[in-house]
Amino acid sequence: MNDGISIIIPTYNGGSIFSKCLEKINQQDYSGKIQLIVVDSGSTDGTPELAQKAGALVKKIDKSEFHHAKTRNEALYLAKFDKVVYTVQDIIPCSETWLSDLERSLIETGVAAVYTDQAPHDDANPYARFENQCIRDFRGQEPVLQSLDSVESFRKMPYHDAYRAIALDNVCAIYRKESLMDVPFPEVDFAEDLAWSLENMLEGRSVLYQPGIKVKHSHNRLPEYGFNRQIANSFWCAKIMRRVAHDMSFLTIRDLMTLTGGVRQFVNKLGSDILEESTMPDNKGKKSIQVIDNIVKKYSFRNRVRFFLDNFFKNSRPQSPELKMIEQQAKQGIQHVMVTIKKNYKVTLKEELLEVLDQITANVLGRIYGEVYASHTLQGEAPSQLISFMMPFMKGI
Repeated sequence: MNDGISIIIPTYNGGSIFSKCLEKINQQDYSGKIQLIVVDSGSTDGTPELAQKAGALVKKIDKSEFHHAKTRNEALYLAKFDKVVYTVQDIIPCSETWLSDLERSLIETGVAAVYTDQAPHDDANPYARFENQCIRDFRGQEPVLQSLDSVESFRKMPYHDAYRAIALDNVCAIYRKESLMDVPFPEVDFAEDLAWSLENMLEGRSVLYQPGIKVKHSHNRLPEYGFNRQIANSFWCAKIMRRVAHDMSFLTIRDLMTLTGGVRQFVNKLGSDILEESTMPDNKGKKSIQVIDNIVKKYSFRNRVRFFLDNFFKNSRPQSPELKMIEQQAKQGIQHVMVTIKKNYKVTLKEELLEVLDQITANVLGRIYGEVYASHTLQGEAPSQLISFMMPFMKGI
C-alpha cells in the first residue's frame, strides 16, 4: 500500500512526554492514513493504555526481550504501509507538517531513508543543551545526501569523516519498507541505525539528512548513564566502522585507573573553586563532585584497592608520556566545556555548576574508557581482564 505511513515507537514508561508525542502525531496535517505501532517493554505507568487510546496497535514484550535491532525488525512485520517512520517515545514533532515533509523528502530524493534535525526540549538542562548543539554542529544545517563510492574509499576515510558519511538516527527517520525488508537492522546491541546505513550504502543506496525537518529531543541524563553510554557508543561504532577515533590499545586497566585518579584530583579542585567563588545563596545540595567516586565503586574489589593505593602513593608509579598527554587533554577538555557551558547557557548557581561538572567529567572519561576498550577489540581479542572490567559499564544502554 502507498497511501499512508506506519510509525513504530518502542516504549518503556513514556510518561507525560509520550503523551505530548502522541498529541502532536494526532495533530499532523497529513492526507494519508497513519498506522501507529507501539512496542512496549513492560511499562508500569500506563504507557500501553495511553497508546491504545490514541489508536495504536500495541505489542507488549518483556523488558528483558528488548533489543535495539531485533525489536525494531520484528515490529516491521506489523507495518502495513510502504513508508515506515521509526522514532522514540520522547520526541515532539516541531510542526504539523512533520509527516508530510518526511514523506515528500523520501519520495522526491529516492533515498532509502531520511533523518531529521533535533532541537532540545524546553526543560533541557545546560549539559543536555550543549550535547544537542554539538550534534547539530557536527551534522550542519544544510541537507546532506550521503552515499559511498566503494568499500575501499570508506576504509580510507578518517574516523570522523566515515562517521559523518554513514550517519543515521532512529530518534526520527523515515524508511522505505522494501529497504528494511531487504536489509534488516544488523543485530548489534547499539547503533543499529548506523550499522544499517553502512550496509545499505555498500549496496548502492543513499541516505538523506534533512535539517529542515525538526523534532524536539534531548535527555537530562545522570552522569553515570552518560559515562556508560560513551563506552557503548565508542565500542559499537568501532565494531561497525572497523576503526577508532584514536588508537589507545597501548593503555591498560591500570593506566585507566591512574588517569581516573589524576582527573579526580583535577575536577575536585574545580569543584572547590566553584564553591569558593559562588556568591549565590543556594547552600543546599551536594558539596563535591560525585561521578568518579560512583564509577570507582563499580570496579572489582582488587581494582578498588589498586585505585586507592595508587592515589595514596601517587608518585610511586610513573606515568608514560602518552598517558600524561591523554590525562592533560582530558583535563583541558573538561575545563573548556565547563567554560563554554557557563558562557553560552548563563549557568551561575553553584549546585547547577557542580552538576554540569559531573556530567562533563562522566562523558570525557567514558569516551576514553570506550576508546581503550574498542582499540583493544579491534587489535584482536581484548584481554579477558579488560572485558570483565568493561562489561558492567555497558549494561542497560
